[in-house]
Amino acid sequence: MIRRCVKLYQIIFPTSSPEMIRSCVKTSLWLLTQRNHHSNASSFAWEKPCSGWIKLNFDGASKCKFSNASIGGVCRDHEGLFMLGYAECIGRATSSVAELAACKRGLELALQNGWHSIWVEGDAKTVVDVFTNEVRLKSKEDLKIAREIRVLIPQLNDFTVSHIYRQGNKVAHNFAKLGYRYQKPQIWRGIPPNEVERLLRHDAEAKAIILKK
Repeated sequence: MIRRCVKLYQIIFPTSSPEMIRSCVKTSLWLLTQRNHHSNASSFAWEKPCSGWIKLNFDGASKCKFSNASIGGVCRDHEGLFMLGYAECIGRATSSVAELAACKRGLELALQNGWHSIWVEGDAKTVVDVFTNEVRLKSKEDLKIAREIRVLIPQLNDFTVSHIYRQGNKVAHNFAKLGYRYQKPQIWRGIPPNEVERLLRHDAEAKAIILKK
């Protein structure tokens, strides 16, 4: 299958390097196999992942089209316990760029920490649909970050993605707002900032759900 796909890509993109073609083919095939892991259902309440999984909630904040934007996110385990949070001001960016950048940063941190079973969740439906190629991005910057995200995903052992409404994504949203306060990227490990402690306790009362493979 991979060899046939590589030959097809070589015909369509004759100027691309063999390494780039093989990478594109592997990512494309991986995304096809992950379609059953994608949840179209949206939720108003945060839910815990099952044991062995880390849940990454992300959010981006942009006050207007080309104003300063910030990103943030949070990683929690099957008990809803705080593992890691991040916040960063990324300068001028659109809201879509901020959402994509927030997702990408969260995945990078998860991989750096050796977490390879990840449930990604955000309140930006467009970003969630990026994972299954169900959306066409027009902005060059959006496309660039989306490609970078798709390179990260095959490095995971298990992966799923879902959309959640803003009401259930408050912790990530507050981390994104914290990004405006700092000149340098911030990472919290084990101990969260005071601004999100109450929200974390509230979410931790949620029931665990079992993800189907």
